[in-house]
Amino acid sequence: MTVTLPAFHRPVRSHVRVGMPFPPDRRERVQQTTQPPWSGLGLLSAKMPDGEVLESTGFAIAPDYVVTAAHAVYDQDYGGRAVAVTFEAARDANRTPFGVAKATAWTYPGQYPSGGRPYDYCLVKLATALPSSVTLYRLTAASDADLNAGTWQIAGYPEDKVPENSMWYDSGKLLSPPGTRILRYRISTSGGQSGAPLSPYLEERSPAAVGIHAGVAADKQSNEAVRLTREVIDEIESWK
Repeated sequence: MTVTLPAFHRPVRSHVRVGMPFPPDRRERVQQTTQPPWSGLGLLSAKMPDGEVLESTGFAIAPDYVVTAAHAVYDQDYGGRAVAVTFEAARDANRTPFGVAKATAWTYPGQYPSGGRPYDYCLVKLATALPSSVTLYRLTAASDADLNAGTWQIAGYPEDKVPENSMWYDSGKLLSPPGTRILRYRISTSGGQSGAPLSPYLEERSPAAVGIHAGVAADKQSNEAVRLTREVIDEIESWK
């Protein structure tokens, strides 16, 4: 089913933390968003208390659960915690191949936002299950050796690309050594890609997610993801 939406969504406002592209910007548009691994990614929209709608990226880990960044659903600049959240798997510009799923709950660590970026992750519960053809990501606590050896990608919905709400991706290596809680990389991103999984390059079937993209580093020399450690994964699973 394809649903064409009215002009409901507005682009996310720019924040320093949402990420940045690095020259040369090699991001490519995903042409077939309904195919794996892309179908498990989606546009996550959060209506904030002040009425603003923030857009980011989320990824499915179960038919009725999506992971994203905590700042996708909580931002003090817009009044605090989101009052409504939706997820559109495989969104492609004005096409929503799998419809719009409303969320019933969104949970993030009690340490957020005071604890900063290491706690910038969130689990979203959907009211209805996603179709079986939607790719499900595996939360994976990768070793330092595997992180250093791999080539990784980030795909999502950047605000600086057209058409609006189209999916784009870039790939690259992590900066060594991997942090115990934060992973750093010069993979290009921009506003709207917060909450995207850091996953193996073009892994299609049951792709791993080893991190959750959170934004640009304080020194603006790299982008960063929350590392999915065993402790972080266990906490996310405990929220189900």
